[in-house]
Amino acid sequence: TPSAVRAHGYTALGKLSLRDESLAKESLNILARELHHDSNADPAVMSNALMIMGDLCVRYTNLVDKYLPYLAGCLQAGDGKPDRVSGASVSRLSLTFCRQAANPYSIVKKNAVLLLASLLLQDYIKWRGLFIHRFLAAVADPDDEVS
Repeated sequence: TPSAVRAHGYTALGKLSLRDESLAKESLNILARELHHDSNADPAVMSNALMIMGDLCVRYTNLVDKYLPYLAGCLQAGDGKPDRVSGASVSRLSLTFCRQAANPYSIVKKNAVLLLASLLLQDYIKWRGLFIHRFLAAVADPDDEVS
């Protein structure tokens, strides 16, 4: 399926999951699988899955807590992956319309930094384990958009 359809499908699933806790429980594994570092997910799909899990963390904090390593893994999204993503996917995601990022996953990293920092400030998540190291590595990212 085209990545744009998948990205919108995950957004729709997330909106429905916010209304129904049992659907949220079932969909968290699917969302986490898209965020896993071994997946070959498109940046648009990863970014939408990340945002959905952030919204679910606010609504159902106790359900999302065990998936924090997947959220933190987005801070290093695309590291070591070849640039195989189409430019159309990146242009749909880009918040800066004047230039295209060198790494198509930089928008996922940027969204992860913003989302996780917001969740930390609102006390939905806590500093624990590997999360601290991944966050510090993201702050030192060579991409200015991310750091």
